[in-house]
Amino acid sequence: MAQTIVNLTLPIVTEKIEQTLKNYPQHPHQELFHSPEMRQKLTAYVLSRLPVIYVAMDNTQACGLNNPVECYSHDQHQQIDHLIHQGIEALVVQRRVIKKRQSSPLPAAAAPSNWFG
Repeated sequence: MAQTIVNLTLPIVTEKIEQTLKNYPQHPHQELFHSPEMRQKLTAYVLSRLPVIYVAMDNTQACGLNNPVECYSHDQHQQIDHLIHQGIEALVVQRRVIKKRQSSPLPAAAAPSNWFG
């Protein structure tokens, strides 16, 4: 029987992000993460902090793409959930800081000089 190497971490994280964001308020969380770019940043945030699980599997295995949830322990599921919440808050704060910088004028000392012509 042929076996295939499968990354199980990405589908679990993606599914959990979708479920988690449904429970967050529309503004600013769901609004911010409606963007595919921000969802990718959140996914990258979580994946960069988790060990990736690969399996070599055939079609008869219980732990696989059809049921990847079974490949993780309860503690691992909690860790993924915690990282998702942590990532959401980190990206929301980062977005606020960027917007604040963009909206506030530069102090005179930080403004570019025209002294050089």
